[in-house]
Amino acid sequence: MKKLFYLLTATFTFLQVSATELNYKWKANTAYNFNATVVDNISTSTMGMNINEKYTTTIDFTLFIQSVQPNGNATGRMYVTNFNVKNSTGVSVASLLNLPKDAVKSEIQVDKKGNFTFLKKVYLVTTPTSNVLVYANADENSASAGMQVGEEKVDAYAEFDPKTGKLKAGYSVTTIKTPKKVSVNENEESDEIDIFPYDFLSCMAVPEGNLNVNDHFEVKAGMYTVDGTVKSATSPLMVIEENISTDKNADMFQGAANGQSGDGTQQFNMEGFGGESQMELTQEDQEAMAMTKAASPNMDGKLTTSFDYVNGMFSSIKGNINTAIDMMGVTTKVNSVIEMKKK
Repeated sequence: MKKLFYLLTATFTFLQVSATELNYKWKANTAYNFNATVVDNISTSTMGMNINEKYTTTIDFTLFIQSVQPNGNATGRMYVTNFNVKNSTGVSVASLLNLPKDAVKSEIQVDKKGNFTFLKKVYLVTTPTSNVLVYANADENSASAGMQVGEEKVDAYAEFDPKTGKLKAGYSVTTIKTPKKVSVNENEESDEIDIFPYDFLSCMAVPEGNLNVNDHFEVKAGMYTVDGTVKSATSPLMVIEENISTDKNADMFQGAANGQSGDGTQQFNMEGFGGESQMELTQEDQEAMAMTKAASPNMDGKLTTSFDYVNGMFSSIKGNINTAIDMMGVTTKVNSVIEMKKK
């Protein structure tokens, strides 16, 4: 998903009209507080079995900017102050309230356009015997429901009783700052749930160039398309709406972008940008590409983002994303509904 929104950001480079440019005005040694609610409806089908689950995650978290470079790029960390995860029956499977500062954190880098790089990630692994709050390098987090099976060693902040959601013996809110190695045994019913809404934090990225009301764009990258419109700009907020869709018949190596300024005076149309066509591949490589396409997620959804352009800060985002993955006989569908706002 992240690549889509980075491409979405780059597209606006072509929309240069006399209007408003959006930039974050990060300040060193400053804390920005957020609240998010994410509802993940997960359906997993394998070997004739259908498993449905729903998780509702509520989280209060802080983005602390440690330093800002002259070009506006910043370094810092996010840390949780409160979070609670409930399953479809309303039972809490993990809950931490009034956490000490920096007890559960995720290191980040972010530029003035709001493009995040996550160096470490925090996610919850659910198993029949223990729900584990894992701390891992960003590239180690599969962030997929029900796709990991077997035992693995992980760095864990905490473990929870899956029946009560309470911390297991040996953990407390005052002593979980240092992760420790634990064994996690996942099965087909296990889920991996992001504690921070990482994908949606990626949507905090704002476009390049100046923007005006009714500016519209469509950008295609391989099988994915993002269609966006600047809906309004009433001081201090600008509202941008994005629609996402998937076409698995599209050429994986090709893309296109087109758009028009809100007053109709400027437009652009770029067809066929990207690398070689997949039709130029050998038969063997085309077969491998077909397998890659089949395993790639289908995504569709709509997101609405509000940005405070006067103070240079994200205001809110809400919407939903549907993701479907079919791999090695396991089909996983996730409908994620989110509302996140700056407090």
